[in-house]
Amino acid sequence: MKNIIVVSIIFLLTVIFYSCESNDSPVVASTPPIVNVPTNKILIELFTNTSCIPCVEANQYLDAIHELGGITNNDTNVIILRIHTTLFAGDPFYLYNVTDNGARMSYYPNAAIVNPRTFLLGTFIGNFSTAPWTNKINEKLSATRPMAISLTNTYNANNRTGNLSVRITQDAGSNFTGLVYHIAVAENEILYTAPNGETHFNNTLRDLVTPPDGQAFDIGSGQTNTYSQSYSIANALNQNLTDIIVFVQVLATREVIAVEKVKLQ
Repeated sequence: MKNIIVVSIIFLLTVIFYSCESNDSPVVASTPPIVNVPTNKILIELFTNTSCIPCVEANQYLDAIHELGGITNNDTNVIILRIHTTLFAGDPFYLYNVTDNGARMSYYPNAAIVNPRTFLLGTFIGNFSTAPWTNKINEKLSATRPMAISLTNTYNANNRTGNLSVRITQDAGSNFTGLVYHIAVAENEILYTAPNGETHFNNTLRDLVTPPDGQAFDIGSGQTNTYSQSYSIANALNQNLTDIIVFVQVLATREVIAVEKVKLQ
């Protein structure tokens, strides 16, 4: 009996010793280097207005995609940005940032006078109709973009400032000229009872961190460029419901050739 007790005590001491020793040298997981690989992610830009009745159906369709309702072949890879316009006066989301909303509105044909006006990777997708829109989106989802974007975001919720590292890789193939990249801040789940009956608003453009017409850059086939951008988030925005969207666009043709999104925090 005495031997059993002695053995038990030795066993317990051994366990305690090694447990304490392992706590002195915690294992730190290493992060593998970022590898930029082109994806099939797409950007949809919808021009809308809170008094626009026909906009409601298009917004509901995009809301279902945003909420991962299985509308397309891969809702997760559909990135949405909604820009509010001057089609009817008094839209609070347009008035929140006249400069940036106005810049996007002026860049796309008829975006100011016809809503909803929707562009898929920079190309007009046609008037809203569920089946045609879904088919066009799925077609683009079946191909990969010619560039890759990876994002590393550091954000301080206390002072509402951050820094975004944007890494852009040109895949093998033809070079592009006249390139810009945009860094857009978009807020989700905004509650507002609009004249057209809508009550919540997702993917709403709040700010362009880059210049309104985009940040020009050059890149060659097989090259990777990294850009660092500091930013601040206005007190009016809900930090927990805000995304940062980065996309590369050819100025002359409006073609969007890469897009990526990261949550603010």
